[in-house]
Amino acid sequence: MEPTVKLDLTTILEATGELQHFLDLGAARLRAEGPLPEKASEELIFSMADELEGHLRAMRVQQGSASISDLRVWTRAWIDERQEALTRGPVQGGDRG
Repeated sequence: MEPTVKLDLTTILEATGELQHFLDLGAARLRAEGPLPEKASEELIFSMADELEGHLRAMRVQQGSASISDLRVWTRAWIDERQEALTRGPVQGGDRG
């Protein structure tokens, strides 16, 4: 069985210098969604974190290892892609049920 390491996304975002960019993306997503109840807002941000964590895990598996530099590049690319999607239209996915 392959070893599993729990990602601490906040630590990764701080170490890579991408925390503020992630928070800015979250704020933009919330603005794009319009007024949401507090629980739905939290669920949106947590779903973003889960999606980013999944992306980082997949990239690490694909590459076989991950340095801080790799994490920075992968995180920034993910954030940039999501920001671009926001400018194109409504974000799809994420169950805010």
